Amino acid sequence: MRSLFALLLVGFGSAAAAPVPKDFKKPNDQARLVGTWKTRVLHLNGQVQTEITTHTFGFAADGKCHTLYGAGNRSDWTYTLDPTATPKRMKWVNDRGNSTFDCVYELTGDTLKLGFIGGGKPAPAKVEPGPDLTLYEMTREK
Repeated sequence: MRSLFALLLVGFGSAAAAPVPKDFKKPNDQARLVGTWKTRVLHLNGQVQTEITTHTFGFAADGKCHTLYGAGNRSDWTYTLDPTATPKRMKWVNDRGNSTFDCVYELTGDTLKLGFIGGGKPAPAKVEPGPDLTLYEMTREK
């Protein structure tokens, strides 16, 4: 019985020390972003907006996204991510190609902070309310 216990203990010990397979990857930001997000709080230039109509954002795995404002006002966009920047960056281009927005973002579980940077302004050091930033704090819709 002792030898069986020792064998099991050695077997479990070596399994715990085994390297992580190369094909195992933590989901990247784009995969984690896919879905629909509902605005909880909106900050304009650092000030909380108390009257928020329905703001939702939808992200697809193919780099397409959309916004819904109020009663069905939809805008379609393409987005790209730069998760290596500090803070992480996102670029939006509308489907007609005549409008672009630079953003900063923070994605933690089912919470997304997305800050649209004012035209020609530098990116903030953190994803938090501040001047020249329209910041959406959102939760994932289930």
